Amino acid sequence: MDKKVQSIKWLYLTVFLLPVLAMAQQKEPKKEKETTIDEVVLVGYTKVSKKDVTNAVSSVKADAIKDMPSTNAAEAIQGRMAGVQVSLSEGSPGADVDIVIRGGNSITGSNAPLYIVDGVQMDNALSILSPKEIESIEVLKDASSTSIFGARGANGVVLITTKGGRKKAKTSINYNGFLGVRKIQNTIDVLDPYQYVLYQYELYNKAGVLTDIEAFKTRYGTYDQLGKYKDVKKRDWQDEVFGREAFNFTHNLAITGGSDNSSFSLSLNNVQEDGIMIGSGFKRNMANFKYDYELSKKVSMTLNARYSRQTIFGAGTSSTGSQGNNRLRNAVRYQPFEGGSTVNVDDFDPLFANETNLVNPILLTNNEVKESGRNDLLLNGILEYKINKDFTFRSVIGYVQRDEFVNQFSGPITSLARQNNDQPVVFLSKTQSRRITNTNTLNFRKTLGNHKLDFLVGQEIVKTDAETLSMNVKWLPKSISAQEAFANIQSVSAPSGMIQDAPRTNVLPDRIASFFGRANYIFKNKYILTASMRADGSSVFGPGNRWGYFPAASVAWKVAEEEFLKDSKVISELKLRAGYGLSGNNRIGAFLYDTFFITSSDYGYAFGTNVTPGATTGNTMANPDVKWESSASKNIGMDFGLFKGKVYGTLDLYQTDTKDLLLLARIPQTSGYEYQYQNSGSTTNKGIEFSVGSTIINKNNFTWKIDANISSNKNTIKSLGNSASATANSYLYPSGWQNSLNDFLVQVGKPVGTYWGYVTAGRYEISDFDYNAATQVYTLKAGVPSSAAAANGAKAVQPGDLKLQDLNGDGIIDNKDMTDLGNAQPKFYGGFNQTFRYKNWDMSLMFNFSVGNKVYNANKIEYSTQYLYKDNNMLAEVANRWRWFDDAGNKVNDPTALAALNANTTGWTPPAGAYFLHSYAIEDGSFLRLNNVTIGYSLGKDFTKQLGLSNFRLYFTMNNVFTITGYSGYDPEANTRRNPLTPGVDYAAYPRSRFILSGVDITF
Repeated sequence: MDKKVQSIKWLYLTVFLLPVLAMAQQKEPKKEKETTIDEVVLVGYTKVSKKDVTNAVSSVKADAIKDMPSTNAAEAIQGRMAGVQVSLSEGSPGADVDIVIRGGNSITGSNAPLYIVDGVQMDNALSILSPKEIESIEVLKDASSTSIFGARGANGVVLITTKGGRKKAKTSINYNGFLGVRKIQNTIDVLDPYQYVLYQYELYNKAGVLTDIEAFKTRYGTYDQLGKYKDVKKRDWQDEVFGREAFNFTHNLAITGGSDNSSFSLSLNNVQEDGIMIGSGFKRNMANFKYDYELSKKVSMTLNARYSRQTIFGAGTSSTGSQGNNRLRNAVRYQPFEGGSTVNVDDFDPLFANETNLVNPILLTNNEVKESGRNDLLLNGILEYKINKDFTFRSVIGYVQRDEFVNQFSGPITSLARQNNDQPVVFLSKTQSRRITNTNTLNFRKTLGNHKLDFLVGQEIVKTDAETLSMNVKWLPKSISAQEAFANIQSVSAPSGMIQDAPRTNVLPDRIASFFGRANYIFKNKYILTASMRADGSSVFGPGNRWGYFPAASVAWKVAEEEFLKDSKVISELKLRAGYGLSGNNRIGAFLYDTFFITSSDYGYAFGTNVTPGATTGNTMANPDVKWESSASKNIGMDFGLFKGKVYGTLDLYQTDTKDLLLLARIPQTSGYEYQYQNSGSTTNKGIEFSVGSTIINKNNFTWKIDANISSNKNTIKSLGNSASATANSYLYPSGWQNSLNDFLVQVGKPVGTYWGYVTAGRYEISDFDYNAATQVYTLKAGVPSSAAAANGAKAVQPGDLKLQDLNGDGIIDNKDMTDLGNAQPKFYGGFNQTFRYKNWDMSLMFNFSVGNKVYNANKIEYSTQYLYKDNNMLAEVANRWRWFDDAGNKVNDPTALAALNANTTGWTPPAGAYFLHSYAIEDGSFLRLNNVTIGYSLGKDFTKQLGLSNFRLYFTMNNVFTITGYSGYDPEANTRRNPLTPGVDYAAYPRSRFILSGVDITF
């Protein structure tokens, strides 16, 4: 095994497992024992004592995250729950958060879980919640728990409960605010000015073309003048673009209180955050009001109103598009010094842009302005009626509205504007979605001697409507600013014979009607049986396929309640669990079972001197037979407590089989279409999860607690149905960072996200060639396979060129030699958290880790390949490439002299052909990250009482403290393609930053 993987393993064992094992030898603490086994958790549509839970559920309570300052609730739970992977796609302000529960089940569909906030469905709910207002987060992981939610439950369910007030409590005001600064953590090493010009000298002079040789002299000087570049001022474009000290101001205000029969909570949150990249930032304002009122002893109600408004500024470094949308490339590859051209480096040079496909990164950043925002409104009411001591009726009605907008301006120097007469282009998009939810349940609870019964029946409707309007506005005046353009799109002036693109609209209605029931039976407080059934009808499927049925059952045995364990001094809690269930997924667009038309000038036709927009059915063929995707999950587990609760934990083993995948399949283009949604194929996820915690020391003045989890998941494609060829049972899929590069393999028997490319074999050496002294030509020896077609743009290979392995031994290196290069799936992952309290001081350390996953460093491919352009900077390692010119600037052809010249070089000549994937770019992404360190000090109670306060705490925090990894890019967790089929691709990701902050927490 790799040494880095081994070191991470041993560090994990040392920091976590050894203290836990050592703790078992300590004396019992004086304080009352602490154990999480007595917690009450939210499962389905009701609360259950954790002792009676029969399913696989992970939970995080408010106490666990209350001392961790963060602007994003997802960051606060990262690494805290077994089987739950939480990662940021990149480091930009407001970056998307990926939460995957027990591996991805879908191939082309979404793997995001279902979010339920205070009983109401929301999308990406953690992005609009402040960690300070969360009471609890429960994650339902197996189908025996998620099936009660049926629709969209196949990827897990995240149940979020927000804080409310307390009855009979005086009004309390809490303020928590912090000020912090972010700074880039690392940069990509590139050639310095002297190394850069030496490389350019080689490119311009190698072929001996006189015009190229003269062009080099004009731009950089003669060879004997190149020494001046050793003293030329270096322009560190990465530092200039990403080197800002980005400040963050965050304020949280909570007011709570209550009377004899009511309680209320008002929470406010304001975030103003700069990005480390110039022009980027994030703003958010949130307000949440929660009110509980007892109308009588039988009737109570809860009212909740939440509003969030957030805006992300900056176009970032890339989108899910290809090189044309890459802004990081300009910061890495632009010439690293001033001069070298008749145009000042800080001015736009159109000739240089055309010759190099590069623009001054600062000018480009200021010419690409983007504002994207969303407003979220949630209104919900809960009415609970206790009919008698056994029956309770509960009704929840919710309304969720989301308004999103994107305003993007591409100034005159951008590639998009240069394609449109050098005139600015504006993209505008607006989307509104509205969801109404109504859930009604009747709950019966009764205890009869040794029998405890709990029955629930319910009905639910979810009505969703959404509309999107988008438009590209071209040919704006060159002098117009971004804000002027957003407000004055009518100022366009189209060239003669051209028209604007027609606006595009999209309407997405979605209706779900559901009926469900659950029965829970406990005998002698030892044996538990839970069974549930849900029927969902969804409008996204055609008539005859709309209803899906999702049964589930689970059992549990409280072994610790048996006589043979009641007096055990070691085992204080022990429960065995087993469950099986079905859950569903309907995450496809509306009306895919029928044919609809869209209009656009892209499908226009000439009429006279103008172009008239046309209509088309698009590239996705209707399928009236598409139906529910379903997942069957099997789970066995164990909950335990040892040494009177000093150690507690859970162990789960599971298998989830997903069939009838909602797959966006490629179909023969003879059909007139390119894709069709089909129920095609199946996947399986098998895994094991282990979590453990302990209060190692629990004295009056000092406590030390530790919680940790580790998980392993293996994903396998079982079938691809009609999507793969009958012979290969597989197909290739492009990541999209470079056009027409099929760099992922989708194949039965392999995991989703398998990298597909060549195996790097170093470089061609002198010994691989025959040399003709008369013509000074190197020719490959017979039997030495040539990588010319794959790696060199079909040009004959020369000494020093990149060499690839001829895997099939046919003497030719082509796509038949491509192979499986690994995948983004880790062997195991998890996290561990330690908290310390000494008198009035507190400290917490939060780690997360991943071992065995591979990362596709696409930046590495791009920044070490010449491709079509000269005058592009390269990775610093290119300085160690094969040399053709000696220290006097003379080309060396003689084999002996050339071998001596390269005796100490190890790199290859950057390929001049198209980009392609080879194993050089597939790196070990294993890491151990210290995500958070927080140190706090609370004033003593006597002193705070004199100040009229109940709490006063000062704290200092550092996020993203350090990362131990062998990965050479910005961040081993980068995942920029936003597609389940292409995970683990690091291409032009916004660099991750370190965040240092200090704050205060005051309660009046």
